[in-house]
Amino acid sequence: MIADAIAPTDRAKTRTRPVARLLSLLQAPEHGETRVVRDGMEWQDYLALDAIRDERGGFRVAYLDGVVEIMFPSFEHEIRKSNVSVLVEAWLVEKDVDFTIHGSTTLRSEIKQAGKEPDESYAFGDQRQDRPDLAIEVAITSGGIDTLEIYRRWAIPEVWIWQKGELRVFVFEGDDYLPASQSRWFPDLDLKMLTEFAKLEKTSEARKKFVAALKASGRHSGM
Repeated sequence: MIADAIAPTDRAKTRTRPVARLLSLLQAPEHGETRVVRDGMEWQDYLALDAIRDERGGFRVAYLDGVVEIMFPSFEHEIRKSNVSVLVEAWLVEKDVDFTIHGSTTLRSEIKQAGKEPDESYAFGDQRQDRPDLAIEVAITSGGIDTLEIYRRWAIPEVWIWQKGELRVFVFEGDDYLPASQSRWFPDLDLKMLTEFAKLEKTSEARKKFVAALKASGRHSGM
């Protein structure tokens, strides 16, 4: 977890702050994916919710400038997240790219007034890094907190967002994100092909067919 240090007095506040009104937000839906967004929330509210998440699981929590988002991921969300990450890792291995899985390591800073855990994230190269080079998000439902703004505050170089069956790429340039048709890290990665295989229901089938397609394209190009 990447986070600012929390003083002992702040930890005490986190433990003793009433959370009844926060618990009322944690009513998981019977079906589908749901996002609950509330403004006027303090940093300590976010920390309290995050602590509850650690204990109970079943939801994700994000914070940005006094707004809290609680997301209950659906089965569809988890399938797409898993498929995309498995295919990305298969491509990295096939291309012999050095990478480290950061997974859902939390980005959290009271100074930045932002906190979030990505669905998946990676760092590239052989040097240990404290924050990822690529963050991947799956958005089955629309609305909620501005995800890119949270990542902008850490200047994460690249963010991919899966939404409505498409994989959208955003690259950090200057002080903001710009949409891109290809990954800046891997311009030769065929994102359209990756997207099509990620739509398959079985992760094992998606990986096998994707790797086979990679090998076939490699033979065709003389690699």
